[in-house]
Amino acid sequence: MVSSTDEADGAIVNTCGFIAPAVEESIDAILDLEILRRSGKLKFLGIVGCLVNRYEKDLRSEIPSADLFARVGDLETIAKAMNGGSLCQDRVLLPGSPAWTRYLKISEGCDNRCSYCTIPGIRGRLASVPPEEVYREAARLVSEGAKEICLVAQDLSAYGRDLGDRVDLGVLIDGFEDRFRGEDLWFRLLYLHPGRVGRGLIERVASSDLFLNYMDLPVQHASNRVLEAMNRGGSEGDRALGLFSFARSLDPRFALRTTLMVGFPGETDEDFEILLEFLQTALIDRVGVFPFYPEEGTPAAEMEGQVVEEVKMERMERLFSLQERISYERQRTFEGEVLKVLVDECHPGEGYLEGRSFREAPEVDGVVEASLKTAVRPGEFVKVKVLEALEHDLVGEVVAP
Repeated sequence: MVSSTDEADGAIVNTCGFIAPAVEESIDAILDLEILRRSGKLKFLGIVGCLVNRYEKDLRSEIPSADLFARVGDLETIAKAMNGGSLCQDRVLLPGSPAWTRYLKISEGCDNRCSYCTIPGIRGRLASVPPEEVYREAARLVSEGAKEICLVAQDLSAYGRDLGDRVDLGVLIDGFEDRFRGEDLWFRLLYLHPGRVGRGLIERVASSDLFLNYMDLPVQHASNRVLEAMNRGGSEGDRALGLFSFARSLDPRFALRTTLMVGFPGETDEDFEILLEFLQTALIDRVGVFPFYPEEGTPAAEMEGQVVEEVKMERMERLFSLQERISYERQRTFEGEVLKVLVDECHPGEGYLEGRSFREAPEVDGVVEASLKTAVRPGEFVKVKVLEALEHDLVGEVVAP
């Protein structure tokens, strides 16, 4: 593994085909590498992942110089295409990837069938990894230095539905508690469908020493009419508000993240006002906002009442503006507090570090920046007293290792 194409004999593009911008980004990466492949600077070009699942015929026609096309999970084909190699059983960190923060996928595919979503067509039906295999992989990551393990799936809350009545996400969490109790280790839950999250799961997380009081529940909208058209249930907005309120009743600091979509076909000004009111009531810590993309092959792409781009952008800006104010107010409640922070970068010469507390998932949320007097190593935990809150980041000083 090398970190740049200048050093590489071969390159593999692991593509995304979820929404239009991701497709465009994947295509741009492929075209850049294709130039190197045709010039002879690269001896091997592989195109793998979701885009191949979705558009393999078109890709083979448009990128004839590629040496490999492989669908999601087809690791044997990748290995054989590279000098006839065999599949390595161990994962290897990508260059520049931190050993202390790792991702562990516990299921693949999705059965939800949201009307705007391409994932079931790309990834297929839900397929959960058996619990013992999940635990073995987690133990291996810890043995390699992991301090934070982010559990991921297309829908974490559906975990185990295909494995029988005795397995679900709560049972999996209990197994982690039994096996890793007492470890200086964080587990983080990402991507939970709010329709499958109950109070029992929130209580499990809130009472855990391993699992952070952080949940990512993509609500998508708050208007019951829009949610029904999305095929996400007609009352999920009200239900999500109840879940958020319950989490905060257990711990006022409980960190909540969600994703919202604007411009879904038929979304009216009244629907959008309901969404603004939802944000003002829920006081969510982190919010991602996306415009609706009419993805080929989805029911929503063919719906009447498509919203024009200018309206989508205006609604996005209003949501971002409101959420910045909410985020800042939530951030301010942490001024003066001492937080446990996982160090991502340390700059002793400049006298500061960057890291994350329980409130910040890697790459998608803000950071904690703290001044320090003695050097610490990335991957270590430190205690930071928060001195100032910004809209997305916190600023403080290290008070103890």
